[in-house]
Amino acid sequence: MEFTVYTDGGCHGNRRDAGCFGGYGFAILDPSGAIIRQGGGVGENTTNNRMEMKAVIMGLKILFLELSINYDGPDHDCIVKTDSKYVCDNYSDYLPEWKKNGWRKSKGGEVLNKDLWKEMDKLTPEFKSFKFQWVKGHHRDKYNILVDGIAQENIENMKAHHTHKQGDNK
Repeated sequence: MEFTVYTDGGCHGNRRDAGCFGGYGFAILDPSGAIIRQGGGVGENTTNNRMEMKAVIMGLKILFLELSINYDGPDHDCIVKTDSKYVCDNYSDYLPEWKKNGWRKSKGGEVLNKDLWKEMDKLTPEFKSFKFQWVKGHHRDKYNILVDGIAQENIENMKAHHTHKQGDNK
């Protein structure tokens, strides 16, 4: 059986200033296409790419738990659909090389977001098969639109909470 995880992440400010906020969303679909879980989270002083990766990581963790509790374990096919070329391309094109090079780029440079790449790399072998599929962002795919909405709502809630906290300190 194939389970699908839709993910999206975003960031207002993208680490250009100290007050930037990020958020992510995910939705997990069972083989019939029904949503079995959805959620998201936030980050402060982060980037779009880190939020895209956090969406994948949290979606996979929740799927793993869901399969362990309500199905016969994680030995199922998993496809992650995301509008992040950064995640899709780096996972398939560069991750194996980074691992082989001790988590360094081919010319010796540091791998950006290495902590999250390592975490993602530990999760993907848990499934019978695993792959990414790029989807065009915010364009007719109702589940991509859904997870983008979750990410944006989380960002707005974080901004509102932060503004409220600053007001309490005056």
